[in-house]
Amino acid sequence: MKKEAKNWHLLSPEDYNKVFDSLSKKYPKLFIKDKVFVFKKGVHRDIFNDTELEFSKTVIRKFLKKYTEQKKYVELHIENTSRYDLEGSEVGLITKEDVESLAKKQDEIKKQIALKKNKKLEQKKYTKISKESKSNTQDNKPESVNTNNHKSKIGLNIKISSKNE
Repeated sequence: MKKEAKNWHLLSPEDYNKVFDSLSKKYPKLFIKDKVFVFKKGVHRDIFNDTELEFSKTVIRKFLKKYTEQKKYVELHIENTSRYDLEGSEVGLITKEDVESLAKKQDEIKKQIALKKNKKLEQKKYTKISKESKSNTQDNKPESVNTNNHKSKIGLNIKISSKNE
C-alpha cells in the first residue's frame, strides 16, 4: 500500500484503473488484466494518434509511466524478449542497450531515493538539535529580577516642584 501512496503524484489507483479499462477496451490484445507486455518503443505516440482519446495526453503519460515502472514490466526486460504494438503483435526485440539503459535508470532512481532519505534524516537531526538548543538556552536564562525595592512603574516618573520651594 505504501508504494501506491508514493506513486499518487503519478496517478491515483482509481484513475489508473479507469485508464487501464479504457485502453483494454480499445486495445484488448495488449492491455490484459494480470498479464504484462513490453511495449514497442514510441507506443505512446500510437495511442496519442487515436482521435477518440477519453483522457488527456498527460494522464495517459502518467498511466504509461506507472505501468512501465511496475515490477512485472521491469522483470520482462531481458535481452531478445519481444516488444508488442497496440494490436498485440510482436514488432521488435529488447536489445542489450535497452537492458543496460533500464539498469542505469534504476540505479539513478535508487540514488535519488537514498539522497531524499539522507536529506530527511539530516532535517530531523537539525530539527531535534534546534529544539534541544532552544530548550537549553531557555533553561539557562536567569529569571528577570527586579533589583529596585520599589514596585515597577509604568510611564514617566515626573516630579513637579512648585515655584515657592
